[in-house]
Amino acid sequence: MLKGQWKLEFLSGGPALPSSTVMNELGSWTNLDNDAVRNFSGLAKYTIQFNKPSGEAASYLLNLGKVNETAEVLLNGKWIATLIGPSYTTLIPATALQSTNKLEIVVANLMANRIAYMDRNSMAWKIFYNTNMPARKAENLKDGLFSAAHWKPLPSGLSGPVSLTPLK
Repeated sequence: MLKGQWKLEFLSGGPALPSSTVMNELGSWTNLDNDAVRNFSGLAKYTIQFNKPSGEAASYLLNLGKVNETAEVLLNGKWIATLIGPSYTTLIPATALQSTNKLEIVVANLMANRIAYMDRNSMAWKIFYNTNMPARKAENLKDGLFSAAHWKPLPSGLSGPVSLTPLK
């Protein structure tokens, strides 16, 4: 398991970009004590530095654990993979590892948290020509149309655990 401090930086999205933070344990960014992260939908980058594992291996299996929803993996500034699940694993050749490495995981979450924010704040987002937005479920009905105003934040980001396993 990769242990250490993860830097979490919000790259793009909204309604506003939350401040960067450092995490000792991975988990949904919606669990952080900050309204901006609970409303945020977009891209965020997790970064950690780690040393090359000891021993010899032809390649390594990188397992990101739980990801909400997609992840792009970069190692030492080079693209490795884009992962859309349900499994968030990829192979890393031993030659890609240096004595000290920088792993970056760019995660995109769903739009649901921002839609709920927009509905709670009566912001127009259902702008369609010649159609209404009927609610499929009764609990999402407000004034005859769909509303996500009561939704709780969906888990978002990299929850891990992230592991690097040597393969022969």
